[in-house]
Amino acid sequence: MCLPGISLAAERKTLLIAGGEVTGYYFPVAGAICRVINKDRPHGFGCAVVPSSGSAANLDLLRTGEVDLALVQSRAAQLAAAGEEGFKGAGPMPDLRALMALHGEVSVVLTRPGAGIEQLGDLKGKRVNLGRPGSFQRAMAETVIDASGLSQGDLSVLVELDLAEQGAELCQGNIDAAVFTGVHPMVEVQTAVEECGATLVSIRSKSMDTFLRKVPSVSRFVVKGGTYDGQKEDVAAIGLKTLLVTKSLSNDDAADVVKAVWSNFGAFTRLHPALRGLSKADATRDGIPIRMHEGAQRIHGEAGH
Repeated sequence: MCLPGISLAAERKTLLIAGGEVTGYYFPVAGAICRVINKDRPHGFGCAVVPSSGSAANLDLLRTGEVDLALVQSRAAQLAAAGEEGFKGAGPMPDLRALMALHGEVSVVLTRPGAGIEQLGDLKGKRVNLGRPGSFQRAMAETVIDASGLSQGDLSVLVELDLAEQGAELCQGNIDAAVFTGVHPMVEVQTAVEECGATLVSIRSKSMDTFLRKVPSVSRFVVKGGTYDGQKEDVAAIGLKTLLVTKSLSNDDAADVVKAVWSNFGAFTRLHPALRGLSKADATRDGIPIRMHEGAQRIHGEAGH
C-alpha cells in the first residue's frame, strides 16, 4: 500500500465515495455514480457510498485515505486545496483533483409584486433578506450582492431571516426581495410564487465577468422557464457546483470512473432529479476552481470537452 500509484481501492477492489447526509442531495448523487460504476465494473471494481455530514467531513475522509472519492462543494474544494479559512489547521491539499462537476446549488433572487425590482440593480435602496450570519444562505446572498456590483451598504435595510422565514415575510410585504439558494425547484420558492405571485429576477450585471474571474468557484446557471408556476422565460442565476474529487486515484482509475459515467450519461442523469439537465459540457468547465485530474482530462478530451 506504500508503493507509488497503489491506492486503497486497488487493495479492496471497492471504490468508496464520501457522500453526505442520507436525507440530502450528495448521498443519492454519489449513489448514482456508484450505480454506473457497479454496472460497468471497470477492472472488476465495485463502488459503495459512505454517508457523512457534508463537504468538510468528506474532505477529511479523503485526506485520511478512508475514501477514494468525495462529493465536495466547489468553494470548499478551493479552500481545502489552498488550506484557507476552515482548512487552515489541516493544511493545504495540493494533490486534490477534480474528476467532473455535477449538480449546482443555485442562487436566485425572488421579489414581491409591487417592489419595483425588475433587474439586479433595482435592489439598491430596497429591503433585502441576506440570511443569518455564518449560514450558507448568507454566504451565497453576499455572493449575489458582490456579483451584482452593489454593496450591502446600498440596501436600505439588510434583513437576517432564516430560509424558512423569508418567503412568508416577502409575501407579507415586510421585505422587498430575498436570495434563495438550493437545488431547483425549491419548495420555499414555489410556496412564495403560489401564495403572493413572487417572481424571479435574473442575476446579471456589467461586472459579472470580472467577478467570475476573481471567484472561480462560482459559475453561471440558468433556471429554465417552467421551473416555477408562471415563469415563462429562462432566468439567469449563479451558484456553486458539486465536484467529484479525489487525491489518491491513479490516472487509469480516474479515467475509468469518468468513462463509466460518460458511457451511461443519459441513464445517469435520470437517476436523481438534481442531475436532470446536466450536460457533459457543464460537467467539465466553469466553476471548477481546482486542477482537473489527468486521468479525467484524458476522457474529457476524447469526448471533445
